[in-house]
Amino acid sequence: MALTVCVAMLVASTALAQVQPAPAAPPAKPAPAAPLAKPAQAAVPTPPAPPPPPGAPVNVRIDIAVIDEGGPQTERERVTLTTVDRQEASVRSDAEVTVPGSMPRVVILNVDATPFVSGLPAGKVRVRVGLDYLPDFTGAKQRGARTRLQFTVIVDDGKMIVASETSDPATDRRVRVEVTATMLK
Repeated sequence: MALTVCVAMLVASTALAQVQPAPAAPPAKPAPAAPLAKPAQAAVPTPPAPPPPPGAPVNVRIDIAVIDEGGPQTERERVTLTTVDRQEASVRSDAEVTVPGSMPRVVILNVDATPFVSGLPAGKVRVRVGLDYLPDFTGAKQRGARTRLQFTVIVDDGKMIVASETSDPATDRRVRVEVTATMLK
């Protein structure tokens, strides 16, 4: 019987010695789903600027007069350009003048002009002008100063406007620029 008691105790102690599995922890709550990221929005390209409206179907004659006073003699230079609304017209004129006993001198008259008719009240013309003028007074001891101008004026159709008057910084010479724009029918 002692043997039976020993075996029973051995079985009981072995049963107690076994590790009981810990009760299963309740399942962890799933982490809240991260908010869905908004898909990256593609940069919306800025649409190109619309092209400027076409010019009016009209020819415009632009007369530029350069009057140079106060030097040894009054010089008058004229340039006439004909173009259409919103289109530039250009004239490039230069020459080399040789005066006996002196170095050759270059004289220049360059004009760029663009008329704008559309978008203005009837009978008005906006004119953008660029001018480069370098005179030579034949026989003068001092050469005239170079005049470079850029301006925009609004003129009445067919009427002249004095667009610029400048003074030579070294002499009493004055350069006046007159502009006339005429719409040709």
